[in-house]
Parts: sequence; structure tokens; C-alpha cells
Amino acid sequence: MSDIRIYDWIASHARSHPEKAALVDDYSSRTFTYADLDRRIDALAGALSARYGLVAGDSVVTLAHNSTNILEVQFACQRLGAIFVPLNVRLALDELKDILRDCGAKILLYDTEFSETAAQVAQQLGLQIMLMHERGEDCEYEAAIAQGQRVLAPHENLQGDTWSLIYTSGTTGLPKGVMISYRMVLFHAINYGFETGVASDSHGLTFLPMFHTSGLNLAANPCLLAGGCVTIMRRFDPARALDLLTHSTHVFGVPANYQFMQQLPAFATADLSAIRSMGVGGAPMPIPLLQAYADKGAAMQQTFGMTETGPTVTILSTERAFDKLGSAGLPVAQIEVRVADEHGEPVVQGEIGELWVRGPSITKGYWNRPEETHKVFVDGWLRTGDMVRQDQDGYYYVVDRCKNMYISGGENVYPAEVERMIEKIPGIKEVVVIAEPDDKWGEVGHAAIVPMVSGGLRSEEVLEYCRQHIAGYKVPKYISYLDSLPRNATGKVDRRAVASWVATANRDVGQ
Repeated sequence: MSDIRIYDWIASHARSHPEKAALVDDYSSRTFTYADLDRRIDALAGALSARYGLVAGDSVVTLAHNSTNILEVQFACQRLGAIFVPLNVRLALDELKDILRDCGAKILLYDTEFSETAAQVAQQLGLQIMLMHERGEDCEYEAAIAQGQRVLAPHENLQGDTWSLIYTSGTTGLPKGVMISYRMVLFHAINYGFETGVASDSHGLTFLPMFHTSGLNLAANPCLLAGGCVTIMRRFDPARALDLLTHSTHVFGVPANYQFMQQLPAFATADLSAIRSMGVGGAPMPIPLLQAYADKGAAMQQTFGMTETGPTVTILSTERAFDKLGSAGLPVAQIEVRVADEHGEPVVQGEIGELWVRGPSITKGYWNRPEETHKVFVDGWLRTGDMVRQDQDGYYYVVDRCKNMYISGGENVYPAEVERMIEKIPGIKEVVVIAEPDDKWGEVGHAAIVPMVSGGLRSEEVLEYCRQHIAGYKVPKYISYLDSLPRNATGKVDRRAVASWVATANRDVGQ
């Protein structure tokens, strides 16, 4: 059976209700109707084609903080059949260049904060660049849209075609582009909409970074599919976010976002009665924080997901927020899950196993990584690498991450990537990075270092090297030194033993 064509949501809504608000850019105070959005997307796609020579299959990359521009680029890529690649703005220059090479970038669209970086990569990689001003002021981006050159024949995309690449760090330390198909985005929006009540009268609020799947697909795209409206915050600001929540119906954040808002004096009088769904992921919500929002009539919906799964796999209903504390909920409608042992066989209910998933909202694999794709797929099932258990009522609980990844401030950190960078520092023999709980960020890194010569390293030098070469959220907060790393019988480093040791070790505080 041949694949099914994907249809253009924005063009459809522009025909049926052209004057309805589609996007609000909080930073620039701009509001766009569906007719506005449709026209701007078409003009941008026309300019990318005629002026910059882009064709179907080319990669269009953004390096920018959140704005309505990001969604315009995403949908312009749809009309061209191009691939949308939003870059993590917190990555170091070398990390960005690795991704630009990997995706075969044809053009980089950037906002003013990243002008110097854009100029560097343009010179070093021979890349076309376009400034898209975050306030909508005069720039190449707005000039291209104002020119109004239309796409004569929008590309006919199939549901299985790749719409975007979202890069995540890998256990090898090298970035991997998760292929996000049109089918993934469509079915995830349907799944998420069913569980959270997204409708044409919804008003979503997006403050998580839009270079992550959470920023794009846990308010923005589901609301736009339904014909609703989305407000985009450039960056998360607790006071402004709390104010915007008072007239939003849907929002998604990590526990730290909600904690920062709850700590504000204005939280006591904030009216959150309009909220239909307040999603949370990345870590379980503390009971007092759940209660604080529930007391205001805004119950949380705990979720579990990952970039490779759309992201949502499971979601907890508001009715079970307290009697199923710690649970990630039940699977969304259009997805299958399995809890498997090391041989791929289902475990007995209640036992711990690895979560396997399959369905239309699951990625087809990693860009240019056939071997890594093969490793994580078994007969159509994606092995998530997360260990879970299922209670007697069928609710799922995430027990551990078997890939050692930890989450700091909502950002995924893979120890192997950090270790690979630290090992480049002269005087270091070995290093292991372990996650430690942190009241502010959820988890932070602790680097246990074996130096070549005892006392031959200064922790500040190690931290400064990290700050220069990797994103800030990856830089360890603590550093400790030991004579050798504990190993198991096979010679592999015993990370549990390291974790036990660093819990009581003297440490230097970094960030």
C-alpha cells in the first residue's frame, strides 16, 4: 500500500476562518491570523526556493530563541518538501558545526543574538545565511516575506516523509538527528489532543525551547492542527509566564518551571481557571507542588516521552494525579507499549523491564545512522532504553534510565559526551560523570576524575575548558578526585560504585 499524502493545516484554517488568531509572539507583541500566517509561510517558501535555490529534501536550519518565526519556517519547509532543523542555541560552535555538516544544511536562519556565530559558520562551511529579526524589524527575512513571491506548486508530501530533524546527544557523545515524519507530528497531535482536550478554541502557551520536541509538539503543533491559537514566549520568565497562564488553556513545562511560578507572590491571587491541561514531564512533580496547583483548580498531567516517540507515550489523567503519585500514566490512544526483559519477552506485570513502543507517532530512525537505528528497533518496536514497571491497574512507572542519561533543567545530558570532552584536557587519565540530585535543576553532573599526577589539576581549569567547548547545562557542577576508578569483573567501570563514592566525597563546586 502506498503512503498517504499529508495535507496543509494552515492553508485549511486560512480558508475556513481566516481572521482567527493563530499565533501571538509575546516578545515582539505581534499577532498573526491564519490568513496572515498562510500568506507569510507561502512568501517565505517562495523566497527560499527562488532566491536561495532550495528544493525538496534540502535542510533548512534555524539558530534562534523561540518566536513565531520558528513555526513559519517549519511550515514553509512543508510547502517546499524541505527538512526543518532547529538547532539548540546553547550548543558550542564546534557542536553546531557538527550538526550542520551532518544534516547537509543549505541555509541557516538566525536571530540577532547569533549574528557572529552565523557569520563564522557561513565562512567556514560555505553556508547561506538569513537574518530573521526576533522583533519583526527590517531584515532579510521580513524583506523576503514582504516581496510576496508565492510557491507555484506546493510539494506533495507523504506522511512517511521526514519533516524535521531534532538533534539529541547520543550515548557515544555524537549528536543524532531524530527523523520526525509528518505522520509522527500528525498522530502525536491527535494523541495529545485526545488526552488534553485540545480544540479549535484552545489557547496554548509555549515557553520550552522550540529546538526540542516539547517546545514544538506539546502545545504549539497540536493547537495549530485543531485551529486554535498559540502564544510563544522567547524565553521562560516566571512572572510573565504566570501572567500568560491566566488566559491560556494548555501549557507544558518541567517541574522547575512550575516551581518558579509557584514561588512568586502573585501566584496566590493568579486565576488559573481557564487551564484545561497543565502538562509536566522530565521528572515527577513533588507532592506539595502538585497540591499548590490543584488548590487553584489546575491539576497537573504527568507524562512520559522522548524525542523518538513524538514525544508522548503515556499520560496521567488529572483525576489520578494524587492516587497514582509517581506514575507516568497510561499509554495514549494510537500507540502500543511492551515491558520487555533482556530477550525482548514481556515481563510479568509488576516486574521491571525495558519499555518498548510502536505506532504511527514513533520515529523511523536516526539521520545518517543506520547502525544506531538498527540497534534500537526490533520487529518495528522501538527500545526506549528506559526501565519501567506496571502496577495492578496498568499504570506505568519509570524506574531508571538504562542509558545513564540525566536531565538537568529540562535538558538531556549524556555523561559519555561530557566525559569525552573532559578526557581531552591534559593531565586527566580517566573520568566518569555521575548525576546528582539538585534542588534547582533536578539533576546536575559530578565529574569523578583520575588525574595523571595527584594534585596536578585545578578544578577551575577543568570547568573553564568545559564552558568553552560544551553547552553550559552539560558542565558538571561538582568535581572530585580519586586514585582509580572501580571496575567490575569484566573490566568495565562500575558506575554504581562511583556514584556511591561521590555521594560522600569531598568535592569542588563548579557552577
